[in-house]
Amino acid sequence: MTQDRGQQSTSEKFDPRERYQRIMKEVRGERYIDLTKDTQFSDAWIMLGVLLTGIGILLNNAFLTGSALILFVLALISRLWNDFSLFGLHYQRHFSERRAFLGESIQITLEVRNQKFIPLPWLQIVDTFPLNLPVEGGEVILNRANNTGEFRTFWMPGPFQRLVRQFTVHCTRRGYHHYGPATISTGDGFGLFDRKASPPGQDRIIIYPKLYSVTELRLPAKNPFGEQATRRRLFEDPLRTIGIREWQGSDSLQRVHWKATARHQQLLSRAYEPSEEPQMVIVLNVATMARYWQGVLPEMLERAISVAGSLAAICIERRLSVGLVANGVLPGSDQPIRLLPGRSHDQLVRILELLAAIQTLAAGQIEKMILEESPRLPWGATLLVVTTIVTEELMAALLELDSAGRQIVLFTLANTPPSSLQHKTNILVYHLPHLVDDLIAPQEVPL
Repeated sequence: MTQDRGQQSTSEKFDPRERYQRIMKEVRGERYIDLTKDTQFSDAWIMLGVLLTGIGILLNNAFLTGSALILFVLALISRLWNDFSLFGLHYQRHFSERRAFLGESIQITLEVRNQKFIPLPWLQIVDTFPLNLPVEGGEVILNRANNTGEFRTFWMPGPFQRLVRQFTVHCTRRGYHHYGPATISTGDGFGLFDRKASPPGQDRIIIYPKLYSVTELRLPAKNPFGEQATRRRLFEDPLRTIGIREWQGSDSLQRVHWKATARHQQLLSRAYEPSEEPQMVIVLNVATMARYWQGVLPEMLERAISVAGSLAAICIERRLSVGLVANGVLPGSDQPIRLLPGRSHDQLVRILELLAAIQTLAAGQIEKMILEESPRLPWGATLLVVTTIVTEELMAALLELDSAGRQIVLFTLANTPPSSLQHKTNILVYHLPHLVDDLIAPQEVPL
């Protein structure tokens, strides 16, 4: 069986029909999306050639007849040159890194390969680049027609020549950034025919938010989330059901096992597996104004996202299970972000990728989302709330969760700390105004 599979994979890899189809696509130019076929050649050239031929034969003038013949030969060569200009032509982008942090730089390499005997005396490539990522060694120009960035390069590849150019991209904006598609313009060496095509496919790089260390956040090195949050304690993990038991008066309706209840004709609840693993859930408030529909302060939002990413990195470094809840949305979605806790390095990558993709538009009020999400989260989880502004509604929601026994740590970038939460509750408050000293932070609404 193993040998048959090996033979099958080998036949698929070296399938002559597939290779023939790939060669025919190359010959027909189907590897590119043909946009336009501009040309300087028109019917007037044919009429001129016929006229010169007729006059040359009529007057027995070798010069005119030869000129007509040269014109036809030149047109034929230019046409064939243009038709095969895209054959064996490859354009690729190579990135030194597909993922980077804010403030870093990556290298982008543009490669052109002309794998045929015919040279290309001119080749212009207009590639789509992000407008908000500056390129050292080149310029990204705004195309006002579609509001995209264009990066123009000019090449002259010879027969079977490979040309490479390197540029430095400065990662100055968090997010998902797409490169491509590109538009390739080329043609014959006489300038009679022009051809324009677009190779399919795009590239993407992800720029993570800036991360702060524990020292930069000015958190305690030993217990950055407080002693209660890091103390090992026994609690039930609602994600791990081990059986059923009789219903108790303190059980919520979400704990009732309805199928077992119907089968045994008595009210039964799920029995959860005990766990000693501390769990953290980062709750990020994307809104930077008292009312999220009033607008957004982009720089304040970026600092809050950086704090959220830094807390996730600290948790993973300390082998703490961490998840993410945010009232921000991803591109093409209108749903808030929810990620269950985990403590692997892949979990940190997932959190950073979600934070990188967060848009500036909030999906709703963070206080409402906290109250709705709280019953779905593990009871022993500590909520790490990150916000740039603390409103009366948010403080009321935190007080309600605190009275219900939830462990809460608040990280605020507001100008003044919410003193009422510090003195009247068990909520641990970290005031981080030093992260936004160069910005105008929104004022806290007093309780």
